[in-house]
Amino acid sequence: MIKHILLATALCLTQPTLADQKSDELPDLFGKLQQAENPQQAVMLETEIWKKWYERDDDDGGLTMTNAVEAMSAGRYTVALTLLDELVTKESEYAEAWNRRATVHFLLGNYQQSLSDIEKTLTLEPRHFGAISGIGMIMMKLGKTDKAMHAFERVLDISPHNVGATKSVKQLESKLGQSI
Repeated sequence: MIKHILLATALCLTQPTLADQKSDELPDLFGKLQQAENPQQAVMLETEIWKKWYERDDDDGGLTMTNAVEAMSAGRYTVALTLLDELVTKESEYAEAWNRRATVHFLLGNYQQSLSDIEKTLTLEPRHFGAISGIGMIMMKLGKTDKAMHAFERVLDISPHNVGATKSVKQLESKLGQSI
């Protein structure tokens, strides 16, 4: 499954996005992210992209997402999962709902379910650097260093100054250097 997700992501980075990724501002933000001169500028641009991914036009879906995020922040993962299950059922094209549900599954140690939700996220938004980072984190937990490295390198293809991916690549390089 991981190979499929990473391959699909690599092939789809230049394709138009779907569903909640309709913001006219996203292509410009991703272009600026590619050209960011430093990590601080990248963080600002990534934050703007996250805001666009999170936005909802409908009050009901927006409220459900807000409640799910609040539950996640409070460590109430079962509640968050229930809300996100409801949201992806009602709004199956809402990529960020799939991504947040993948995050909850990751936090619960449900790595296969998380990967499945990441796959759906990336089908809807192939440039989702957060979801791709999720693959890397899961692969690190599973001891699959090469696959983790590949995922974080894909993040850096999208956001060359991504702080988390840069740190993870350095950690993995160090780990690989020690194992030689």
